[in-house]
Amino acid sequence: MNHEEAKQLLELCRPGNQEDREDPLLAEAFARLETDARLKAWFEEQQAIDAQISKSINSITVPADLKASILAGMRLHQAHAADTTTVSSIPFPAEGLPGSTESSPPEVSAKQRAWWQSPWTGIAALFVIMMTVLNVPKSNDALTESTAIAGLPPVIQFLADEIDALSSGEFDRRDHRPEQLQTFLASKQAPFPKSIPNCIKKMPTIGCITYEFKGAKLSMICFKEGEVYHLITADKATYPDALPLEPEVFQCSGKAFKIWVDGEQVKILSVKGTKENIPEFI
Repeated sequence: MNHEEAKQLLELCRPGNQEDREDPLLAEAFARLETDARLKAWFEEQQAIDAQISKSINSITVPADLKASILAGMRLHQAHAADTTTVSSIPFPAEGLPGSTESSPPEVSAKQRAWWQSPWTGIAALFVIMMTVLNVPKSNDALTESTAIAGLPPVIQFLADEIDALSSGEFDRRDHRPEQLQTFLASKQAPFPKSIPNCIKKMPTIGCITYEFKGAKLSMICFKEGEVYHLITADKATYPDALPLEPEVFQCSGKAFKIWVDGEQVKILSVKGTKENIPEFI
């Protein structure tokens, strides 16, 4: 598979869609990303653009009377079709044509056609939609978020959703002492952080909770000192995504995630905000 063939296939990949990334028909194209730096840069840019367009389209408010307008148009179309059939079946006298008893019905002029039959109407509607999408305000934060979504590891999206859904009553164990939560997780044979980053080490904790994602066990301890920090731990051997070679930062759903490998463990630190809100500790 050459560069252009891979591009044609990768254009079919929806941003942030894991099913597309696991599609065997795209496997060879994705494999080429590891060796083709130019293709990888193009793909990341393309995914970011697609993500921004998708987000902009989803932000468009659907008119409340849209369904009624469509149904009304369909009824008009059916009525017009019925009228045309009736007129076509009536013979029209020939005018000045010897030997003829019938003639074709008079042509309907373009001006007589219903507005919704004109092909230019559809083109104009499409133009309006595209102008709406392209003129949606794009803040720096929105662009950063869409760029981060491109190539987002599935476990990050999973954790972002779980953090959003987490309530104080759902913790497996509540305690303000991190060492007590570490001991509890160990007793449940769940992964627990063997070391805690210095930036949050002295913060009081709220509680801990465990998850399972793609057969891998994950644990999360929540620290709070002003902001809430979530420290997620997984065993390196069972981590469900590709292991990062260097610490990586992602943004998703209004949260920042920093992921790194620490010995035989993979750790993820999350906090509300952007990557600037992640404290430096590595």
